[in-house]
Parts: sequence; C-alpha cells; structure tokens
Amino acid sequence: MLQYFPVSEFIPGVCGVDIENLWRKFYQLYEVLRKPSHTEAEILKFEEDAKNWVRTFCRPTIGQMNSATAIPGLYRKDDVTPYMHMLTMHVPYFMRRLKEKGLSLRLFSTSSVEKKNHDQVRLFFGGTTMGGGKKKLPVVYDILVFENRQIFYLINNIPNEITCRNINIYNGENTI
Repeated sequence: MLQYFPVSEFIPGVCGVDIENLWRKFYQLYEVLRKPSHTEAEILKFEEDAKNWVRTFCRPTIGQMNSATAIPGLYRKDDVTPYMHMLTMHVPYFMRRLKEKGLSLRLFSTSSVEKKNHDQVRLFFGGTTMGGGKKKLPVVYDILVFENRQIFYLINNIPNEITCRNINIYNGENTI
C-alpha cells in the first residue's frame, strides 16, 4: 500500500513529495528484506540505504525556518523508533548470520513479540492507579517476576490453576 499512497496529494509542496519519497524508499527496504536470499553486496547496499533512510526521516529543516529558500525537515529525532534502530544497526548483522546458514529474515516475524507486548501492557498497565499509584519498584520488575514465575511453573510441571473440591463430613447430608 505504501508504494501507491499519494502522500503529496494530501500534504502540499516539497514536504509532501519528500514524505512520499521517504515511504517509497522504506517499501524498497522492505522488499529487500522479503527476498529469499541476499548477496554480501546486497546486504552492504541495504545497510547503507537503511542508514540513509533514517537520516532522511529525521532530517532537520535546512536554511532559515519559514523563509522561501528553507527546505523543511520531515520528522524529529525523537520520532525514531526502536524498530528503526534495529533496521539500521542490527538487521544487516542478522542478514549476514542468516546468509551463512542459508536463511533470510523473510522467514521471521515480530508478531509474537507484538502479541506479548500487547498482553503485558493489558496485564500490567490495564489496572488503575487508585491509592496514588505509587509503587516502589518499576513495572518492568513486575513483568519479569511474572515471566519468571510462568517459566518456573512450566519447567516444573506445576499447574497454573487449583481445583477446589467439596468434602462431605456429614455422610452426604450437608457439604462444606
């Protein structure tokens, strides 16, 4: 969809054209990742193109702001995401390691990580902050304790649930 979306029809001027080109270049990076195999030259080009893409993404305004000759920036450096960092600083390394084994990133997905993040946000941030919400330990601590407990239960075959039974102490007349 990105390769066909006409951003410049919605954002006028040079800025719209630059944003449209930025996302088309992202799609080209994505297409490289989807290939079943890569040469070292392709990985080097991907690495260079990915870094240039992030540089373009957070390009500052060039020239005097609001002047006729100014070239507007696109996004702020604060808008760079951890995924963008991974794309530029770690994905080329993974591409090389996978290439050695005859594999590619095409076989991998982040959907399980996203699902885990969704579950943890719902579980740990979905509560209220009644009582002031003042905790001594960070939420990350709670997440790690929960994860460790789940792993411990799994490894030691401990059930996550306890089944309660009624015990008849009155010969079937009354139950507790």
